[in-house]
Amino acid sequence: MPRKTDSLIRIMKNAVLVFVVGLVPVGTANAQRGVEYHQPLSQNSPPGQAAAWMNYLRQYDPTWLQPLSVEVAGGADVQVFSGSTRPVGAAATPALIAVSVGYVYRLRIGNMPGFPGTEIYPSVELLDRLHPPQGRENEFPIPIIISAEDVRTALSGQLVTRVIYLEQPQIAQEQDPLHREIPQSVLPSDNSLKEADRLGRPMVIIRIGGRQPSAGSSLSFFGTGGGAELRKAVDAPIDAGPAVMQTRQASIHPTR
Repeated sequence: MPRKTDSLIRIMKNAVLVFVVGLVPVGTANAQRGVEYHQPLSQNSPPGQAAAWMNYLRQYDPTWLQPLSVEVAGGADVQVFSGSTRPVGAAATPALIAVSVGYVYRLRIGNMPGFPGTEIYPSVELLDRLHPPQGRENEFPIPIIISAEDVRTALSGQLVTRVIYLEQPQIAQEQDPLHREIPQSVLPSDNSLKEADRLGRPMVIIRIGGRQPSAGSSLSFFGTGGGAELRKAVDAPIDAGPAVMQTRQASIHPTR
């Protein structure tokens, strides 16, 4: 009989982290069962509201930190902020950052070879967490992928908003698990978080725009103050089978 941990690893290896680009929100399991429901959050919800609601409803353990793997096309340096103008830490990408669920964080991305002398400040809103085997949390980070197109769009004054969700295994398509740009689109007028909830479990909202901090920026620009730390990336991630990590990405960039 297989051990419980082995069974959990197999489940995790067949789960799919999927990207949807559009603007935000947070839903319920009703959508996953095919039942129409009212989604009170939409793309007009203030940043941080969805995470705060989820935190209030689920009472996440503030001491448990969800690892995120931050990757930038061509490489970059990243700093993470959590409610303070002083960064929690800095690292070269790919960087492993662990953060509390139910909070918003600000990243500073700079030293990008393809974009010399430029910086972007994406925000990361963590709605939910994974449940990996104890002691192996760093082997199951949620990927935060920033492409060269994302950077170009942000520098042009537009906004990219991406919802990352854990896809339902029964509706996952058979695709190359390392392929990170399987197209999927939603209209700017659609509720993209509701759509993500229909397909799985919303995990993270990423907003990538041209907004820069200034002397007059409030502390809220730098996040809502959850726990955060940089960790050493796992050198040997779990060997993935053909259904490990599929991604879907749309390219709708509403003007700021």
